[in-house]
Amino acid sequence: MLCSGFLVSSQQVFTQVFGRGPYFPVAFASVALAMSASSFLNARLVGRYGMRRLSHGATTAFAFLSAVMGVLAWTGHLGFWPFMGLLAGLMFLVGMVFSNFNALAMEPQGHLAGTASSAIGSVSTLVGATIGYGIGQAYDGTLLPMATGYVLLSLVTLAIVATTERGRLY
Repeated sequence: MLCSGFLVSSQQVFTQVFGRGPYFPVAFASVALAMSASSFLNARLVGRYGMRRLSHGATTAFAFLSAVMGVLAWTGHLGFWPFMGLLAGLMFLVGMVFSNFNALAMEPQGHLAGTASSAIGSVSTLVGATIGYGIGQAYDGTLLPMATGYVLLSLVTLAIVATTERGRLY
């Protein structure tokens, strides 16, 4: 859900906001590479720090970077390179959030893990596509819809995590 806003708005952002249409595939691939690197690093860190600690930390860091992106977008100071750095950081964190929260959701499922995984994947895709559609439709030629979506979704995610973990983060 957190990256669906980027997926539906990325081409417009690179071509219309930043005027870098010919470089869109390279920019998109570099962001995807950050997400891939996250999965690799996550596999190495999960044994040392645990899934909960990593996922909670990544969610908190995502909220912080989203807020930075939001402030820069709202004040009109979000240029291409800061945007790319923040976006790569956000997608890096998404890799950790998705990997760990999906694994945590499977823990209590036992013999139903396959069915539960399919259900979680289906619901995540449906909700993500719906939210991404909303963010994409809100596109107004600026970075504000994407940045606002990231800020709001990260705060909602933190609230959900805090509620499901009974106020205990990390």
